[in-house]
Amino acid sequence: MVVRIPRKIIEEMSLHAVNTYPEEGCGLLIGVTNSGVREIIKCIPMPNVYAGPRHNRYSIDPLEYMKIEDQQYRDGLMVLGVFHSHPDAPAVPSTYDQEHAVPTFSYVILSVRKGRVEEIAAWRMDESTWRFEEEQLEIV
Repeated sequence: MVVRIPRKIIEEMSLHAVNTYPEEGCGLLIGVTNSGVREIIKCIPMPNVYAGPRHNRYSIDPLEYMKIEDQQYRDGLMVLGVFHSHPDAPAVPSTYDQEHAVPTFSYVILSVRKGRVEEIAAWRMDESTWRFEEEQLEIV
């Protein structure tokens, strides 16, 4: 699967990741799927509500998620995935990410080191193997 994200949205996600550093920042990826391409139309930064240390964990409030999902559906859009940052760690899924992944979602991970986004990658959980596979990320 290809994940296509406009540069402006990458900049919004990056700003959120930098502003939440050294904690993990997170948010939702909104858009449509056309011919095997996930077109991200907007991102919605969300508060990290994880109850413990947030430097290597994130959680999105399920009630807020449901409200946003309902509104996007009414607008003809879908929640296609989640973006989140990895402070001072690579842009690859962690064990925690793997344990909490939704197989239908794309996960865009931003590696933030010393307050700067250094790397961005997209991932998706393979439902047959329960392992993450890297997706093609197109920044347009």
